[in-house]
Amino acid sequence: MAQLADGHETGAGGGVSAPDEAVRAALARFAGGREALAAGVAISSLAGGLDNDSWRVASPLGEWVLRIAGGRDARYQINRVAERQTQTAAAQLGFGPAVVYAEPARGILVSEFLAGRAWTRDDVRAPAGIRTLAERLGALHRAAVPRGVRRMNVHDVLQHYLELPDLAAGPVARADLTARLRWSLATYQSAPAALCHNDLHWRNVIDPGALCFVDWEYAGVGDPLFELAAVVGYHDLDAGQRAQLLAAHGGGFKPAHVEQMCRVFDCLHALWLDAAGGWDALEPERRAALLARLAIDPAQREQ
Repeated sequence: MAQLADGHETGAGGGVSAPDEAVRAALARFAGGREALAAGVAISSLAGGLDNDSWRVASPLGEWVLRIAGGRDARYQINRVAERQTQTAAAQLGFGPAVVYAEPARGILVSEFLAGRAWTRDDVRAPAGIRTLAERLGALHRAAVPRGVRRMNVHDVLQHYLELPDLAAGPVARADLTARLRWSLATYQSAPAALCHNDLHWRNVIDPGALCFVDWEYAGVGDPLFELAAVVGYHDLDAGQRAQLLAAHGGGFKPAHVEQMCRVFDCLHALWLDAAGGWDALEPERRAALLARLAIDPAQREQ
């Protein structure tokens, strides 16, 4: 969730940096990586999140993205074996990069590099972008549900974050988040299960011809309503933009049900930011928009 930072080049002259050493050590763990090292590699860092580090690795054998996880998977309820399985299924369907090599116990994932334009926040918010993304998500959600991919339950994810014992207090009181979730989940009914990415902010969208999605660590077979709510929440879509998103998606979802799930997603986003210590890394306007949506009348907290 909420990935941050800009990419920059590394490993150019002046010896081998510590990040380069980590990349080379990871590549040395599998045959294809050793062949790439022998042929010569160029390494450049990519935008990443608060915990994971990613690099682009180019060699005569091809171009890959190598990700090394940050070591807090249990805190974020990430299963790296499930991540590999889900990304493999998504790649076979044409929605994500192929997995080249994975070593889940070490958080190592090497994926095909997708050559295409990385989307921006403005792309997602523009009418043409909303339509393109929604249509592509509709195709993903209508694809045959792959076997052997984990099932994701919104209630279980929320319970995990609500029960983290050392969760630092954020700008929204836990009582307020709990109250909002109680209201939103009281009559919640999930949509038919579908393969979902579950973390679709603009930095995870690449256009190599047909939109593809990267960073599948939160993905699984789950509720497409949650997927759409994530798009709305990450990009602060207004009522008109939400209507465009639903119409282009073609799932026949009722706006009221999506609104309900949007409140759930905003609460989960806040809990994730608490867990990651990531509030200060949000752009000021995004932080303000999220806090405004989470505002609650204190007199109603216990209702």
